[in-house]
Amino acid sequence: MIKRAAFASSDGNFIDYHYGRATSFFVYDLGGSRAPIFLEKRRHYRIPAQGPVEQGTAHHRESLEKVAALLSDCDALFVAKIGATPAKFFIERGMRIFQIEERIDRVLDEIVKENERESRENG
Repeated sequence: MIKRAAFASSDGNFIDYHYGRATSFFVYDLGGSRAPIFLEKRRHYRIPAQGPVEQGTAHHRESLEKVAALLSDCDALFVAKIGATPAKFFIERGMRIFQIEERIDRVLDEIVKENERESRENG
Protein backbone atom coordinates (compact mmCIF):
# COMPACT_ATOMS: atom_id res chain seq x y z
CA MET A 1 0.00 0.00 0.00
CA ILE A 2 1.29 3.44 -0.90
CA LYS A 3 0.54 6.00 1.81
CA ARG A 4 2.61 8.94 0.58
CA ALA A 5 4.04 9.41 -2.92
CA ALA A 6 6.41 11.87 -4.55
CA PHE A 7 6.25 12.66 -8.27
CA ALA A 8 9.22 14.11 -10.17
CA SER A 9 7.47 16.76 -12.24
CA SER A 10 8.24 20.15 -13.72
CA ASP A 11 4.61 21.31 -13.68
CA GLY A 12 2.70 19.18 -11.17
CA ASN A 13 0.63 17.59 -13.91
CA PHE A 14 2.94 15.14 -15.68
CA ILE A 15 5.75 12.87 -14.47
CA ASP A 16 8.44 14.21 -16.77
CA TYR A 17 11.70 14.42 -14.84
CA HIS A 18 14.56 11.97 -15.01
CA TYR A 19 15.61 11.47 -11.39
CA GLY A 20 19.05 12.95 -12.08
CA ARG A 21 17.56 16.19 -13.40
CA ALA A 22 14.60 16.58 -11.04
CA THR A 23 14.41 19.86 -9.18
CA SER A 24 10.86 19.51 -7.90
CA PHE A 25 8.78 16.74 -6.37
CA PHE A 26 5.02 16.96 -5.87
CA VAL A 27 3.99 15.07 -2.74
CA TYR A 28 0.57 13.48 -2.16
CA ASP A 29 -0.89 11.80 0.91
CA LEU A 30 -2.86 8.65 0.09
CA GLY A 31 -3.09 7.12 3.55
CA GLY A 32 -6.03 8.41 5.52
CA SER A 33 -8.72 9.12 2.97
CA ARG A 34 -10.13 7.76 -0.23
CA ALA A 35 -9.08 10.77 -2.29
CA PRO A 36 -5.40 11.75 -2.63
CA ILE A 37 -4.47 14.99 -0.89
CA PHE A 38 -1.83 17.24 -2.43
CA LEU A 39 0.55 18.23 0.37
CA GLU A 40 3.22 20.36 -1.24
CA LYS A 41 5.80 20.94 -3.91
CA ARG A 42 9.28 20.21 -2.60
CA ARG A 43 12.25 21.79 -4.31
CA HIS A 44 15.64 20.15 -4.68
CA TYR A 45 18.37 22.61 -5.55
CA ARG A 46 21.14 20.71 -7.25
CA ILE A 47 24.61 22.05 -6.62
CA PRO A 48 26.73 21.83 -9.76
CA ALA A 49 29.74 19.60 -9.34
CA GLN A 50 33.25 20.71 -10.11
CA GLY A 51 34.03 18.53 -13.11
CA PRO A 52 32.21 15.33 -14.08
CA VAL A 53 30.05 13.62 -11.45
CA GLU A 54 30.78 9.92 -11.28
CA GLN A 55 28.47 7.42 -9.66
CA GLY A 56 29.82 6.50 -6.27
CA THR A 57 31.66 9.80 -5.71
CA ALA A 58 31.10 11.90 -2.61
CA HIS A 59 29.14 14.48 -4.66
CA HIS A 60 26.85 11.81 -6.11
CA ARG A 61 26.29 10.31 -2.64
CA GLU A 62 25.62 13.75 -1.14
CA SER A 63 22.95 14.44 -3.76
CA LEU A 64 21.24 11.10 -3.06
CA GLU A 65 21.30 11.79 0.69
CA LYS A 66 19.72 15.24 0.20
CA VAL A 67 16.85 13.84 -1.84
CA ALA A 68 16.40 10.96 0.64
CA ALA A 69 16.06 13.51 3.46
CA LEU A 70 13.69 15.67 1.39
CA LEU A 71 11.43 12.68 0.70
CA SER A 72 11.97 10.76 3.94
CA ASP A 73 8.23 10.61 4.70
CA CYS A 74 7.38 9.15 1.26
CA ASP A 75 7.14 5.44 0.55
CA ALA A 76 7.01 5.73 -3.25
CA LEU A 77 8.81 7.80 -5.86
CA PHE A 78 7.56 8.18 -9.44
CA VAL A 79 10.05 9.36 -12.06
CA ALA A 80 10.26 9.33 -15.85
CA LYS A 81 13.64 7.55 -15.63
CA ILE A 82 16.10 6.56 -12.93
CA GLY A 83 19.49 4.89 -13.02
CA ALA A 84 20.29 1.63 -11.25
CA THR A 85 22.45 3.23 -8.55
CA PRO A 86 19.91 5.80 -7.31
CA ALA A 87 17.07 3.27 -7.62
CA LYS A 88 19.00 0.80 -5.45
CA PHE A 89 19.83 3.57 -2.95
CA PHE A 90 16.14 4.40 -2.42
CA ILE A 91 14.94 0.80 -2.46
CA GLU A 92 17.45 -0.03 0.28
CA ARG A 93 15.78 2.69 2.35
CA GLY A 94 12.33 1.17 1.92
CA MET A 95 11.03 3.33 -0.90
CA ARG A 96 9.26 1.85 -3.92
CA ILE A 97 10.46 3.26 -7.25
CA PHE A 98 8.31 3.54 -10.37
CA GLN A 99 9.52 4.59 -13.82
CA ILE A 100 6.62 6.02 -15.78
CA GLU A 101 5.82 9.01 -17.99
CA GLU A 102 2.16 9.71 -17.33
CA ARG A 103 -0.24 12.30 -15.95
CA ILE A 104 -0.04 12.44 -12.16
CA ASP A 105 -3.84 12.34 -11.77
CA ARG A 106 -4.04 9.08 -13.72
CA VAL A 107 -1.32 7.50 -11.60
CA LEU A 108 -3.06 8.69 -8.43
CA ASP A 109 -6.30 7.04 -9.60
CA GLU A 110 -4.44 3.75 -10.10
CA ILE A 111 -2.76 4.00 -6.69
CA VAL A 112 -6.15 4.53 -5.01
CA LYS A 113 -7.56 1.48 -6.81
CA GLU A 114 -4.56 -0.66 -5.84
CA ASN A 115 -4.69 0.54 -2.22
CA GLU A 116 -8.41 -0.35 -2.06
CA ARG A 117 -7.69 -3.80 -3.53
CA GLU A 118 -4.93 -4.42 -0.99
CA SER A 119 -7.20 -3.25 1.85
CA ARG A 120 -9.95 -5.68 0.83
CA GLU A 121 -7.49 -8.56 0.53
CA ASN A 122 -5.83 -7.84 3.87
CA GLY A 123 -8.93 -6.71 5.76
